Amino acid sequence: MNVRPSIRDVARQAGVSHTTASLALRRDPRIPAATRRLVEKAATQAGYRRHAVLDSLMAQLRTLKVRPETATLGFITSWPTRDGWKSSPNHRRFFAGAMERAHELGYKLEAFWLREPGMTARRMSAILRARNIEGLLLQSLPQSGGELALDWRHFAAVAKGLTITRPRLHRVISSHFEDMRLVMQQLQRLGYRRPGLVLDKELDARVDHAWLAAYLLHQHALPPNDRVPALILRAGQEAKQFGAWRQQHQPEAVLFTGLPVPAWVAALGLRVPHDLGLVHLDWSAEVAPLAGVDLDVEALGAAAVDLLVGQLHAHEHGIPRREKIVAVSGRWVPGTSLRRKKGRAL
Repeated sequence: MNVRPSIRDVARQAGVSHTTASLALRRDPRIPAATRRLVEKAATQAGYRRHAVLDSLMAQLRTLKVRPETATLGFITSWPTRDGWKSSPNHRRFFAGAMERAHELGYKLEAFWLREPGMTARRMSAILRARNIEGLLLQSLPQSGGELALDWRHFAAVAKGLTITRPRLHRVISSHFEDMRLVMQQLQRLGYRRPGLVLDKELDARVDHAWLAAYLLHQHALPPNDRVPALILRAGQEAKQFGAWRQQHQPEAVLFTGLPVPAWVAALGLRVPHDLGLVHLDWSAEVAPLAGVDLDVEALGAAAVDLLVGQLHAHEHGIPRREKIVAVSGRWVPGTSLRRKKGRAL
C-alpha cells in the first residue's frame, strides 16, 4: 500500500521546519527564494502533491484574520516630486484601500520614489531585492504613455490605471466605460435629454478614451437633434472654448472632471442646476454637493493587492505573457447639481 507523503516528510528531506516547508510550497514571499527552491525540489523527489480543496479552505481561513505584518510590498511612485501623487484625493484613497487590504493579508505597504536624487532603475532594483521585497504596486503616472524600467525578472507587479504602457504589466483600472453608462442612465431617469461631455485631452488619453467611447455610443442612439458633440480641450483658452461650445450646443447637463467647469459656468452667469446640471466623473467628498460617480478607489486599491499577492503565492515574477486587467465599477452619488426635469423623468 502506497502512503502519500506528508508535508513533514518534505520538511525532513529539505532540512527545514514543517511550517517553513508549508509556506515555501505556497510560495509565500517571506520565505527566501533559495529555500523555496530547496523545498520544491524535496517535494518533487518525495512525490508530494498538494491537496487542492484543503489549500482552498486554508486560504479562506487565512483571509478571515489579520496576520502579523512580516512581509513588505513596495508602493512605487514616479511623479516629479515625492508626494506629488498625493495632490489627488482619489490617489490617496487608492493608497489607503491598498494599505488596508495589505494589512488584512499580513503585509505592510511601503512607498518608494523612483526619482530620488541619484536614483537609477538598477539601484532601486537592488534596494528592493536587498529588502526582500518581491511585490510591487505601481502608482499611475501624471501623464499617459509612460515607461518604468526595473529589473522585472525579480518582481511581481501590478500597475494602477493605464498610464504605464511599457512594460505591459497586470493592472487594475476603474471601469470608466461602464461608469459612463451609469451616468447616462441616471440622467435619463431625471429627464435630461442633452448631456454634454467636457474633458481635457491628456485626461482623455489617461483613461484610454473609455469615457468618450461610452458617451459617443450613447449619443449614437439619440435623436439627431438631441446629440451634443464632446468637447475635448487642449491647453490654452479653455474657458473661452467652453463658453462657445455651450452657447452653440446648449447641453442640459455637463459631465466633467479635472477642469474648473463650475467656475466657468458661474462666469457665464448660469445657475446650477436650474440652467445647467453638472456631473463629476471622478467624485470624491471634496467635490460634494455635486452629483457624480464615485470610482470606489479604495476597492480598486484592495483589488490591486489581491492581484499582486496572488502572483506572489503563485511565484509569478517578471513581465507576464498576457496582462490581466481587473476593472472595478463605481457607484452613483446623487447631488444638488442635478434636478428632476418636470414632465420628462422616467
